[in-house]
Amino acid sequence: MEIAERVEALLADAIAGLGCRLLEVQFHEGAGSVLRLIVDREPAVNLDDLGAVSELAGRILDVEDPILHGYALEVSSPGLFRPLRERRHFEQSLGKMARLTLAPDVLPERKERMVRGVVAALEGDRLRLQLPDEMLELPLEGIRGARLDPDL
Repeated sequence: MEIAERVEALLADAIAGLGCRLLEVQFHEGAGSVLRLIVDREPAVNLDDLGAVSELAGRILDVEDPILHGYALEVSSPGLFRPLRERRHFEQSLGKMARLTLAPDVLPERKERMVRGVVAALEGDRLRLQLPDEMLELPLEGIRGARLDPDL
């Protein structure tokens, strides 16, 4: 199991106990290694939440010690234009506006590979995206990139 997976297994439930969700764990190894935790909360994560998660995660990681060398711990929110990388990210984004970049073979009849619409449903390995004038059903494996794209 890689470091990010071990850290997620160690921290997800504890962070949920604070009322937050651990969305992603990133570990960048090298000179100046960084462990980044991306957390969210409904309706929005704030600085107090980030501080509480940082303190709790630091204590747990000090005890469990899943990383055998020095690293910096960063805790942040995913931001308004958060990336959607995993199935659970799409599940958490139902009803929200998103921008998707598709593989060329997903909608060959369209010239553009980018679509913007509301994440309507996730059924099996297919995502339903509501555009202003139509509903698209897209295979998850055909989505090359995705992020929330709220109207501001």
